[in-house]
Amino acid sequence: MIIIPAVDILGSKCVRLTMGDYDAKKEYEISPAEAAFNWQKSGAKRLHLVDLDGAKSGNPDNFDVIKDIIKSVKIPVEVGGGIRNDDIIENYFGAGASYIVLGSILFKNINSIKNSLLRYKGRIIAGIDLYDEKIAISGWSEYVETSFSEAVKNLKEVYGIRTFIFTDIKKDGMLAGVNLELIKKLSRLNVNIIASGGVSELSDIKKIKELNITSLEGVIVGKALYDGRIDLEAANAIL
Repeated sequence: MIIIPAVDILGSKCVRLTMGDYDAKKEYEISPAEAAFNWQKSGAKRLHLVDLDGAKSGNPDNFDVIKDIIKSVKIPVEVGGGIRNDDIIENYFGAGASYIVLGSILFKNINSIKNSLLRYKGRIIAGIDLYDEKIAISGWSEYVETSFSEAVKNLKEVYGIRTFIFTDIKKDGMLAGVNLELIKKLSRLNVNIIASGGVSELSDIKKIKELNITSLEGVIVGKALYDGRIDLEAANAIL
């Protein structure tokens, strides 16, 4: 398991949202590129970049910012936010992204990206956002009727997706601790897991580690790192 620092980009600035609310954003003086470089310097083994403008518009609004970040670091980068067709996926991989994170498109029009799913098998990650264990899409404004277990099974067996980022919406940006019971439940899905939401202090990292879940590849951490509540080097030492 590794710690994956998040770099969320809105208006070319580094921000963190609370439960995905664009009106409840916190801006940081550090630029997205500086944040990425700092996390690499502190021992990050991977970065999670999100184009929040793109997530709203459906266009790669911060493509140039993200491309420059990818070029400036030497660690793998996963990119998400508004990636809804083969061309955008191709462009991000062409820019050097190691992984692409797809969300709403998987439930609204998955056939439109079928070529990418086949071509980049193993490099496409499904981003599943959960509110009370229901899948939320379109900026968390809609819900999918299919259960998350059935959805994951379908994405794995039919489309070959093996790695899933699960975000606990109620915990996201709240600094209120992780939902360990949900992580345990997700571990039974027989896929690779990256957990997101609620990590607020080093004790959360310890608790997740103690679950001893072999399929848990990483934990995305955002606000706790930016606010100095978690030291990345100390967290890496625990792991």
